[in-house]
Amino acid sequence: MPTPMELLEFDYINPIKCIYHRPIGKKYVVPHWHEAIEVTYVAKGNPGTMFIEDKKYEMHQGDVFVVNSRLIHSFDSYITKNQRIVTLLINYEWLHHCLPQTIENKTFNLIRAPKKDSQIPAFKSLVKIINEIKDFDNDSGDEYNRLHQLSIEVELISLLVKNFTDDKKVEPEIPEVISEMITDFHDNYQNEIQLSQMAKNYNYSYAYFSKFFKRYLGVSPKRYLTLLRIQKAAMLIETTDDHLGKIAADVGFPDEKSFYASFRDKYKQTPLEYRRKIRLID
Repeated sequence: MPTPMELLEFDYINPIKCIYHRPIGKKYVVPHWHEAIEVTYVAKGNPGTMFIEDKKYEMHQGDVFVVNSRLIHSFDSYITKNQRIVTLLINYEWLHHCLPQTIENKTFNLIRAPKKDSQIPAFKSLVKIINEIKDFDNDSGDEYNRLHQLSIEVELISLLVKNFTDDKKVEPEIPEVISEMITDFHDNYQNEIQLSQMAKNYNYSYAYFSKFFKRYLGVSPKRYLTLLRIQKAAMLIETTDDHLGKIAADVGFPDEKSFYASFRDKYKQTPLEYRRKIRLID
């Protein structure tokens, strides 16, 4: 099995990491995978599209999606004050340690809304808890506060396990080698990547490698690498004061010109315009 593409760090005690995505406008996340169970809740509006394996879902307010461990997924969204997404990442190691039989024999099945009338009360409780976790004050050092946080996170996991699981395993429809390729890109995007050599590493001709990759991810390996670099650059623009030339080099672009052209092609604005907009957000 490949090394996980995305290594997520969790709090020693709490099994859930919560991200309430800031209203930064365009938010594109390339196809990726990780061990954690991912819960996506659409808190406001209709912020875009989510892809899970080979399926496409338009996101609408109130939707809840659960992505099982190691499933490839991505987002093409636009997040504003009126279009917001909450991501909960549930620590797979915590689940495996506390619920080994459940993790061994069940998979989560909740996509968008409850499939049975009997699930509606549990779904409403689930959304209520997600909102409570979203609004929780994580900066408080009070021990009772941390204990309460832990209790509501465990309650959420309990609701999912009891009401939204199947007794069969999810068999990924995308071949394992695609996960390996994605990992390869994420491990090396900062460096110069010779795609022809990557194809040889998998014992493919470049033509077959490109066709095979695009069949499952919808973009060529070259386009995927460019989109990944743009995504990483956008994160650095948002979270650092680094010069744009340094960011371009740090994410693997050969020069600023190609970086600006690729960024504008995807985000419909220059990196500098994107940074100025970010800094206007409270």
